[in-house]
Amino acid sequence: MTVTIDPARCIGCGMCAFTAPAVFCMNGAHSTVLAQPDGQSFRVLDAANGCPVNAITVRK
Repeated sequence: MTVTIDPARCIGCGMCAFTAPAVFCMNGAHSTVLAQPDGQSFRVLDAANGCPVNAITVRK
């Protein structure tokens, strides 16, 4: 699974970093991918589905 965040779409709400802190982190006003998921796929999918601006892409 590969996770990316579109920085042009991200509004920095922090929901993804709260949902999957091992994968996402806040970097200033935007979220970034800290590490690719390793077994936390359900949390990453929850974060992607919950992103209010659909800035998170998950590819299997």
